[in-house]
Amino acid sequence: MKVSIVLACRDNTGSLQDTIRSILSQTYADFELIIIDDGSKQPVESTLAGISDPRIKIYRIEGQGLGSALNFGVLKSKGYYVARIDDDDLMENSRIKKQMDFLDRNEDVVCVGTQLWFKSDYKYCALRKFPLTHEEIVRDLIKLRFSIAHCSVMFRRSSFDLIGGYRVKGGGQDLDLFLQFSKVGKLANIDEFLTYYNLSLGGLSVRAPKSKYSAYLFAMNSILNEKKFEGFKDEILNTVKTLKSKLNLEFNYLFAFKRFLLIGKVKLLGKKIDLNKKVI
Repeated sequence: MKVSIVLACRDNTGSLQDTIRSILSQTYADFELIIIDDGSKQPVESTLAGISDPRIKIYRIEGQGLGSALNFGVLKSKGYYVARIDDDDLMENSRIKKQMDFLDRNEDVVCVGTQLWFKSDYKYCALRKFPLTHEEIVRDLIKLRFSIAHCSVMFRRSSFDLIGGYRVKGGGQDLDLFLQFSKVGKLANIDEFLTYYNLSLGGLSVRAPKSKYSAYLFAMNSILNEKKFEGFKDEILNTVKTLKSKLNLEFNYLFAFKRFLLIGKVKLLGKKIDLNKKVI
């Protein structure tokens, strides 16, 4: 099997069915979908009424955190490539095929993302354009400007194993993953909008920023004295200083306000997602 899609969820009772349907409708069909139920109060199977497909494999673990849940899912995977999606996001139906073809053509790339449609409910629009090259992506990551989206990536399983998987066991695991990937190969983005990212006010960045900033600080300190990043040392030190100043935040009001404005923009200016045509 060439592709495994790994999705972790906890207590999702609304959007998961749409996410799974967008996955099952991919033009490239020879994949497995591994769903990790990370300690939901109600088992995830109960939310999937009417969805049955032999490619779906569900595992239940006891609330270990997102990074740990994804490590478990990748460990169970059989694919040469692993694709990610979150439980409230959607895929364009050509995404898996295009990312797979990109990695086949570019052997120096270990992880590739896509451009994002930002969505709220069933409206969507483009709010920014991600860079395509490794150097631009890494420079942005060091400045905490996420120019590759975790929910949109496909990576080589061999490279994932080489870096030891997700070292951050909870949330905020994406920055360390990308920086570690950049030590063994290149990062890239496809110049096409192939993933719908759900704008939410309930994520860690809002309700538990201390946890996320701690994870980011771990990632930055891990590369501070790495030879591969010596050209970025000043930027890394500035980011470390910024993160330390934010570690006392119990609630990120500024981030919540910015996210609220983005949601409003999408709802005001966005197009309506046609689940029967555009995604599924």
